[in-house]
Amino acid sequence: MLSIGTKFLVVSQVFTVVTLYQVINLFHNWKDTSGWQAAFRGLVVFFTGAGGLVTYDIYRKRPAKSHTLRTVLLQYTLTQMFRVFGYFSLRNFETASKNISKMQEDALMFYIRTLENTEFGKKHNYSQMRTREDFLKLHPVLSYADLKPYIDKTVAGEKNQITPFDPFYIAFTSGTTGKNKAFVYTKEMFAKPSKLFKNLLFSTLSFKRAGLWDDLKRYHEVRIGVKTNFTDSGIRTGPIAGMYEFFPSYLISPRVVYDVTTENEAHYLHVLFALKDPDIGAFNFSFPSVATRFCQTLEHQWPQLCDDIEHGTLNTELDIPDDIREKLQTDMRADPQRAVEVRQIIRQGFDGIVRRLWPECNAAILLSSGSLLPEAEGLKKHYLKDVKFCNPLHAATEGFFGFSDPDDNSQTRFIMTTSLNHFDFIPVEETDKPSPRVVPIEEVQIGQCYELVITTAVAVRYRQGDVVKIVDFHNQVPVYEFQYRLGQMLNLYWEKMTEGAFVHALRGAAKRIDVDIVEYTATENVNFEAIAEPLQNGRHYVLFMELSENSNKKQARMSSQQKQMFEDVLYQEHEVYRMLRDNGSILPMKVIQVKTGAFNALKDAIVESNPRTSRLQYKTPRVLRAPDRLLILWDSRL
Repeated sequence: MLSIGTKFLVVSQVFTVVTLYQVINLFHNWKDTSGWQAAFRGLVVFFTGAGGLVTYDIYRKRPAKSHTLRTVLLQYTLTQMFRVFGYFSLRNFETASKNISKMQEDALMFYIRTLENTEFGKKHNYSQMRTREDFLKLHPVLSYADLKPYIDKTVAGEKNQITPFDPFYIAFTSGTTGKNKAFVYTKEMFAKPSKLFKNLLFSTLSFKRAGLWDDLKRYHEVRIGVKTNFTDSGIRTGPIAGMYEFFPSYLISPRVVYDVTTENEAHYLHVLFALKDPDIGAFNFSFPSVATRFCQTLEHQWPQLCDDIEHGTLNTELDIPDDIREKLQTDMRADPQRAVEVRQIIRQGFDGIVRRLWPECNAAILLSSGSLLPEAEGLKKHYLKDVKFCNPLHAATEGFFGFSDPDDNSQTRFIMTTSLNHFDFIPVEETDKPSPRVVPIEEVQIGQCYELVITTAVAVRYRQGDVVKIVDFHNQVPVYEFQYRLGQMLNLYWEKMTEGAFVHALRGAAKRIDVDIVEYTATENVNFEAIAEPLQNGRHYVLFMELSENSNKKQARMSSQQKQMFEDVLYQEHEVYRMLRDNGSILPMKVIQVKTGAFNALKDAIVESNPRTSRLQYKTPRVLRAPDRLLILWDSRL
């Protein structure tokens, strides 16, 4: 039987023959051809010629054998649309980025004029702000407490509070590092054509880097289903991921898998359908933790997964609704040959398992900067060896802030989305002041760190809490690296150990002793001593850490000398910490290694205690102070 790619080659050849026949026939019979006949044959030549080019282009892009006619045409059409949108949007961005002041004026004044007659706009005198200069002089920098009264009234159903339009979604932040915050989305503000195209540009550039524009291999979106609800006033609410429900049929997992909201079952199903198809070109994991859980599910449950593939069955122990099970069973076909292939590959070990099971895999799309970097590096050394990482965006519930710098191979640098949002900056040394100095985008300096102050579709001059370091400029647009979240700092005296500095030390120590960090969090001893006896008499940090498993599905237990390395590197790299250690104010950090799955248990506890926290958006808090949460890790110590 011909493969889908060969079928398109045959169709291309047929189109080519028809085109040539019509051209030759028209040439030889030109004198006897009437005007309408010539026009008709011209249209035939145009459409058959175009059809030949398109079908040959599809063949050239080596479509996956598992594609159907419908899925390959859909994937090809969408990628070509994204390519065109991306080309023109990027060209416009490139031109506009040479005049950052005008770029920011255009982005800002759209929001100010739109909100001018809302209660929020009246409160802040938007009618008096005719230029960006007026905005910078008159508008205060706001916290969430300033936005909350207007958002609460909007959630309750009151009109014209923080938006003149009817909300279609209330998006909640993850709440893993504090209380959930809500932001109001409207179709008019978010889906305005010019805004939508810019969002398409920023969100699809990573697809280009992942090779999804260059071939037609299958694309696997690994995502846990999210739960959404409705307010009493009828507005849909949930995590930001719940606002996007585009699951094209060319994805590997059937659509119904994305309705599974339990993590174990969702990952099992995503692994199962991935194993059935060897022609996956890219995985979208979103976060390193999702990639880790996906690969761990494969490692721990591969015998049952292979049995399901061999017999075309679905694991009876999966806790999924009957209607979903019935729909999934219709997609299961016995494939003994693929089951044998998978077993043979897995028995060779799990180093580089993703590339060996899916040799066409070009890339894994996942966030891999800031505190996520250690886990991403561990994946790169083990499960995802030889797979290119694409770090697509710097984003949050409040909006898109940066897209990956195409020239940055390290995938840690972002170009600010200045055509979409307005940015101000607070120097990091001023973030604790009651009235910090605010720096406009024209005055930021390379090498300096700033807290972002954003104006987006859902927040105006809002202190977002992310700290970034300016590393370059793309024309006049700042290029930056994400550093850390404010509030995620260890502090025993006044050293203010930032997340960025701590992560850097962890990465350095892990490389020296050759271990792969899966997850970590830290706390001050006063929080730890609320759940256990003191580890030593004096102030110190306590670091909880989970390492990747070896080939025997066990963590290598770190020696005391290896644990000491984390303290030694932190001592070497952080000047203030070293001074406090030298004068005896702070004692050496204690490292506690926890069992595999301890951080999954922590995640379960945090998510289950807060119905607004989504598993998909969950991020491990890098500073953990709640005693009940610390107890979960302490009880799981090796």
